[in-house]
Amino acid sequence: MLEYSSRRRSRTLRTLGILAVIVYVIWQFISFQLSLTQLPATWRIADESFKDLPIDVALQQVSIDLQQPIALQYFTNTITLQPGSIDFAFDADQTAQTIHALRSQNSLIDFMRRLIFQPPAPRDVAITANYSAEKVRAALAEFGSRLDQPAQPAKFQIDPANANAIARGQDGYQLNIIQSMKPIDAALKSATQREVMLVIEHQLAPPPSIDQLQQYIKDRIAQFPGNASVFIKDLQTGQEIDLNPNVAYSGLGVMKIAIMVETFRKLDAAPDVTTTMRLTTSIVAENNFSANSLVQLIGDNDVNRGVDMVSASLHNLGLANTFMLAAYGYTSTLPTLITPANSITTTNVDPDPYMQTTAIDTGLLLEAIYQCNRNGGMLMVVYPDKFTSNECDQILNILKQTDPNAPSALRGGLPAGTSIAHKIGANADTRADASIVFSPGGDFVLVVFFNTPNQPLDWNAVNPIMADVARAVYQFFNP
Repeated sequence: MLEYSSRRRSRTLRTLGILAVIVYVIWQFISFQLSLTQLPATWRIADESFKDLPIDVALQQVSIDLQQPIALQYFTNTITLQPGSIDFAFDADQTAQTIHALRSQNSLIDFMRRLIFQPPAPRDVAITANYSAEKVRAALAEFGSRLDQPAQPAKFQIDPANANAIARGQDGYQLNIIQSMKPIDAALKSATQREVMLVIEHQLAPPPSIDQLQQYIKDRIAQFPGNASVFIKDLQTGQEIDLNPNVAYSGLGVMKIAIMVETFRKLDAAPDVTTTMRLTTSIVAENNFSANSLVQLIGDNDVNRGVDMVSASLHNLGLANTFMLAAYGYTSTLPTLITPANSITTTNVDPDPYMQTTAIDTGLLLEAIYQCNRNGGMLMVVYPDKFTSNECDQILNILKQTDPNAPSALRGGLPAGTSIAHKIGANADTRADASIVFSPGGDFVLVVFFNTPNQPLDWNAVNPIMADVARAVYQFFNP
């Protein structure tokens, strides 16, 4: 009897427990259904939390908060952006639909969490809002126009007392409108994070342009009381500066570059010791006898034939304004050759009638040697199988040798140790220097001619200008 009574009590307790669970579940289900009209405390709308408020009440508060201005920080400057000025509109109805949909989609999981006394999982609800991105960009453009500080480019300065031809520019900064739009969008849709650090880009001062370099050189050579020509070529990009490049000048010592090139074209093998000595002394020691010996070699022991071959070779290369009618110290019975350059009557240079060139012709010949050294260029195109890169390397190495007693000319404006292959030329009224400069920032051709017709040229006046031009060009390539 006691055993039966005990079993009956146990069944009763189990039944009561089951009924209690059922009642609890039903009660929780009813409570859960009622809570679906409220925003869980673990959910956030526009970064704002609400403790079980009705959804429509929470959205009313969000709508108010989203109409507050946002603060845009441009460094230490604070700029206020009013939502109304960009047509900002919060769509509370669409956002409410999103919340109800999310609550419905997660109802089973949320209900199971409620049964174990756990709130719904945290969630950030994406709001629906619209605004005019065009008006935001327009506002940012206006802010930028007031606060941006554009970088100021470096510029050239004519200052004989200053070793720097280039005055450094000034760094600047500029508002990046495109990259600033994303954080602004986030702030406009946040009820609590209403401050934005605008994206400001640092701008390095740009180096001077090649046009600025040209203007500097133009102004500098304008200080010379006579004729001046400058030819510059960037051997990487092909950009050029041409200032009076087609004026005909006396060929001077720079013509020995052409004689050296023609000598290597003539030879079928490496130059012997005697020829190498003559090549070197004609260039480095300015020895006219050695140069004439090379012309004689070119002409098969005939000097006149040699000068004809030098001129013909140059013309085949397209250098129509460069010629020799006689060797150094010789005269010719031929009339002066008429060229496009010496046909110009607006410039009085009084060039040597037997030996002439221009800044651009000389510069292009140097470029051809440089490119030949790299297995290309017009020497190899016009005279295939007549030049090797090694031969052009020998030409450059001879041009790199320097007579310690020679005027510094262009070399005087270059940093110590700079590699330069060049040839100086001079007579009573003309000075020239034709060079290839090898620099870390790029190799370039630089050719200059200065002339005071029919009167002695003051070397002391020309040399500083040459140095300033070389310094400016070098610093342009190596800012």
